[in-house]
Amino acid sequence: MSEIIKKFIYGRVKGINTSDNMLNITIEQDDNSIMNLKTNDKNCSVLQGYIYKFEVAQNDNSERPVAYLLNATKISDLTDLEEVNDIYRRFDKRNPLPLSNLLESIYSYIEKIDNKVLHDITKGLIKKYENDFFIYPAATKLHHAYVGGLAYHTYGMLQLVDTFANNYSYLNKDYLYSGVILHDLGKIIEFTGVENTEYALEGQLLGHLVIGSYFVKDMAHELGYEDKEETLLLEHMILSHHGQPNFGAAKRPQTAEALVLWYLDTMDSKLRVLGEQFEHTEDNSFTDMIGVLDKVKFYKHK
Repeated sequence: MSEIIKKFIYGRVKGINTSDNMLNITIEQDDNSIMNLKTNDKNCSVLQGYIYKFEVAQNDNSERPVAYLLNATKISDLTDLEEVNDIYRRFDKRNPLPLSNLLESIYSYIEKIDNKVLHDITKGLIKKYENDFFIYPAATKLHHAYVGGLAYHTYGMLQLVDTFANNYSYLNKDYLYSGVILHDLGKIIEFTGVENTEYALEGQLLGHLVIGSYFVKDMAHELGYEDKEETLLLEHMILSHHGQPNFGAAKRPQTAEALVLWYLDTMDSKLRVLGEQFEHTEDNSFTDMIGVLDKVKFYKHK
C-alpha cells in the first residue's frame, strides 16, 4: 500500500509551464539535480530564478514519484538566519563567512561604541533591519554582489578602522565604527531584494546615501537625539561617503571621519574585487580588465 510522504526540499526555479491542466515547476537542487513539482494552483506566486523552500507531498512507492507542491517560501523571507545561511551557501559559496559569524562580529563592534548617541542609533537601526542587513548583497554586480555581501563588506571595513585610528590619533573611533556600520544600510531599500538584484524605484530616484541619512534621522527622532551634534555628523558621513558628487556623494566629506569612511569604502570595494580576480588568474599572468579599477589589468606574481 502506498504512503504519501511530506517533506521539505530546496531548489532554484528553472522553469514554469502548464500541462495536464496543472502548473509544472522545474527546479534545480543544490546537487544540480532537476526535479519537477506539480500544483493545481494556477495563481501560484513562485518566480523563476529564485531559491525556495518547498513543502511537497510524494507517493513513496511509485517508479517515478510525482512531487505535488503544498507550499513555497522564498529563502529571503525566512526569519531564521542559520537556516537562511545554510540554504544559500548550498547554492552560492562566494561569501567567505557564515552569516551568523558576521552578525556576531558586527554586533561586537557596535558594543565598542562608547558614545551613547552613536551607540543607540547604530544598534537601533541594525536591530530594526537585521534580517535584511545580514542577507542583502552590497551591489548588483560590481562588488560583494552575493548573499550577505553587504554585511561582509561592512565587516571588512570595520577591520581597517583600528589601524587607521591608531595611526592618526585625532580620529574618533566611535564615529568610524558607527559610520562604517550604517554607511550602506540604505541599500536594503535601494535594491529590489537578495536575489536577481536590481535597483528599485527609490534606489534610482534617491540612492542609498539619502535613504541611509533618512534612517539615521528617523531613529534619532525616535530616540530623542534629533538635535544632537552626533546625529548631524553621522548623517554627514553617510551623505558624503562616496567622496565626490560625480561619484554620487550628496556632499564632499568635511570631517576627518567622513573622509576616512570614503577611503575605507573605496579600498574594501576595490581590493575585494581584485582578490576575487586573482583567485581565477594563473601566476605570472594578468587579470582581465577590472571595471571598478578603471578597467586596468593587474599582474599576479608568485
